[in-house]
Amino acid sequence: MTIKRKICPPGLKNNPNKPISAINAVTIHTTGNRDLSATAGMHADYQFGGSGGREASWHYTVDDVEIWQSFEDGQMCWHAGNKAGNEQSIGIEICVNKGATGFAIACRNAAWLVAELLTKHNLSVAVVKQHYNWSGKNCPAELRSGEWGVDWEGFLKMINDAIEQIKNAPSEEGAFSAGQLGHPASKQSLREGSSAEKTPSDWAKEAWEWAVGNKITDGTEPKGAVTREMAATMIYRARSLK
Repeated sequence: MTIKRKICPPGLKNNPNKPISAINAVTIHTTGNRDLSATAGMHADYQFGGSGGREASWHYTVDDVEIWQSFEDGQMCWHAGNKAGNEQSIGIEICVNKGATGFAIACRNAAWLVAELLTKHNLSVAVVKQHYNWSGKNCPAELRSGEWGVDWEGFLKMINDAIEQIKNAPSEEGAFSAGQLGHPASKQSLREGSSAEKTPSDWAKEAWEWAVGNKITDGTEPKGAVTREMAATMIYRARSLK
């Protein structure tokens, strides 16, 4: 899956403008915004605009379709609720804008991202934290309660499964991650993306462009294999179009 980037510039109210002292943890949040429009892209725009003048910022936002990066991994953000968490952890917000079904997919996407970050920074699943662990805030609320079918232990299992896929994936193209169409799970995917052919066949071009435009697929690896769970995800997205 391609990680889209909209890196916040220096000088914004939400930018501490200082590096993380050392990347020792990954902190998981949920956005708390259940409005359908509260996508990863919307949150990226919000941060790029300065977070409304608030001292609030995080590195990545994930929904059921895409991932947006707003700050470099080594840049400190204000997300953990205390100095220790801000100065040593990467913050990830998971969107809650599409109910239980969308949340389950977003969690799998977030698990893939966490697995990639842990691999990239040579960390273990033991350092994956809840916002709650730093500040006592009930966040990520939906994972803490398990109300939408994915609880914290289930999320950690998703991360472990994604790590195993990364370890076992071919070095060039990689395998798909658990649950999301177009995730190359190779060790290079976070930084370089998949090397699979990126151009659809002429006979499929119109349908492919429609699917990408409607966010039914993320637009990567048009000739890649599709599992049944990937097919189910695309059907769900198509049926959700209005």
